[in-house]
Amino acid sequence: MQAGGHEEMRPPYGFVIRALAAGGLRLTELAGRLGVTKQAALKVVDEMEAHGLVERTPAPGDRRAKLLRLTARGEAVRLRALAASERMEAELREDLGDDAVDAARRVLLRFVERHGRLEDALDRRARPVW
Repeated sequence: MQAGGHEEMRPPYGFVIRALAAGGLRLTELAGRLGVTKQAALKVVDEMEAHGLVERTPAPGDRRAKLLRLTARGEAVRLRALAASERMEAELREDLGDDAVDAARRVLLRFVERHGRLEDALDRRARPVW
């Protein structure tokens, strides 16, 4: 991402971007999805907002609550990361063949399934497992 002109990117930002890809979340929902404290999520969100990657918008039906959403810049970063991931997979397929890459994918998905996060993986949402 940094080579592509996004010098501000840090690893935690990727988890937030993936979590927000399906739509807006409240801060407490984001923290729960990431498995971190509300304070830790707030710190990352504040940094990302300063870089124009996320924004806070009013939550429908609750004037006090805010939803976190990706900005156009945040969505562009997400799409660039997905494209890079697809290129890396294509390179692996060229080097190792489809059968090997498909087998590796099955093993990794089974690992994720055993830890209860298969839906997130299939929906291209990440949740760190630490």
